[in-house]
Amino acid sequence: MRVNVIGTGFMGKQITSLLSIVGFDILVWEKNDNNLKDELKKQITKIERILKVKSKGSITVVDQLGKLENNFTIETVTEDLQIKKSIFKSLSFKNNLFSNTSSIKLSSLGDNINGFHFMNPVTVKVIELCKVKNFSEEKLNVVIDELKKISYKFFNVTDTPGYIINKILFKDISFFFYLIEVEKINILDLQKIYLSDLKKFDPIKIINLIGVDTCLQILINLNKHDSEYYIPQSLKKSISLKILGNKNKTHFKIL
Repeated sequence: MRVNVIGTGFMGKQITSLLSIVGFDILVWEKNDNNLKDELKKQITKIERILKVKSKGSITVVDQLGKLENNFTIETVTEDLQIKKSIFKSLSFKNNLFSNTSSIKLSSLGDNINGFHFMNPVTVKVIELCKVKNFSEEKLNVVIDELKKISYKFFNVTDTPGYIINKILFKDISFFFYLIEVEKINILDLQKIYLSDLKKFDPIKIINLIGVDTCLQILINLNKHDSEYYIPQSLKKSISLKILGNKNKTHFKIL
């Protein structure tokens, strides 16, 4: 079965690679194919090694959205409402559309957008699924079944920003920065507490893994829905210095 992936950022490359590995023929949209094929080969090799599987599918890169066929489609572009909306409006078909977002309410992207949220990295075998409308259960089940064969677990969620997992994860991240920036808690003491048996959770590691810019945008989106999500100045400062974490091989730390 053919699957469209829209976007080749940090998540888009991972999702494209994973879905090709499990056997789908991927049409992936990217405006500028600069070293993309080489990067995808590296990503496939990495995921194959982690999951202990061999790739069964294929990848074709297209440079225009109009070249995408009416296939099962997953959008993976940046967590920006207007950019995502413009992408979906540009498509010639309006069915079988899924977004990888978890921080933007699906109904704000359009009335026919469903959710298919991979974790970062995609080798974390959990996917949040939000069924809305205008999709083929048959095509969706083909994708789900192939991923279940390599032990992925699916959780059905409702259309709220953050779904379940990001609400939990980013509430912790948000409060971590609130304690440092607002209550002036000692960073090293706080990290020890977060890494202790109480939580066993390292917000700094998570931010470097997901990407500083992505984490900031997720927190901004969640804050619009729930003002208790604190927006850290540390992330903004880091981005101004082009420190984005693993995605550009820099290391975020609280400055």
